[in-house]
Amino acid sequence: MKEVIELSIIVKCTTGELWHALTDSDELENWWGEDIKLQPKVGGSFREEWQDDDGNDQVASGKVLSVKDKKEITFTWKEKDWPRSAVTECKFTIGTKEKKSFLTVKHSGWETLPEDRRAKVMKDFKVGWQYHLKELKEYLDF
Repeated sequence: MKEVIELSIIVKCTTGELWHALTDSDELENWWGEDIKLQPKVGGSFREEWQDDDGNDQVASGKVLSVKDKKEITFTWKEKDWPRSAVTECKFTIGTKEKKSFLTVKHSGWETLPEDRRAKVMKDFKVGWQYHLKELKEYLDF
């Protein structure tokens, strides 16, 4: 069975503004953090650098697999301390509902992680995505 983290937010901006917030390096810094890169083209890179709670430098990286009409971007996600075979996939989908824009984040592929680490990593990622989506909503709901 595929394990998936799926979360959505509704924001008060256009879909174009939402796309820009997700794919422009300067915009990403305003809600996700510094040193985030997501190049909106097939083969483009994803990279996030941060320090964990213990002060250790961490890196997540990946490649963009698909981009659809500035409404959807899918990219791989791998942490530097994960086993070589562990790679997840993240998809951002933008749409409109009742004159408002929404973003759905769907992060899958957790079954590639070792079973003894999977539950904790998924819990950490769910908390992380909830935090980042809250920050994005606050940033865009001006």
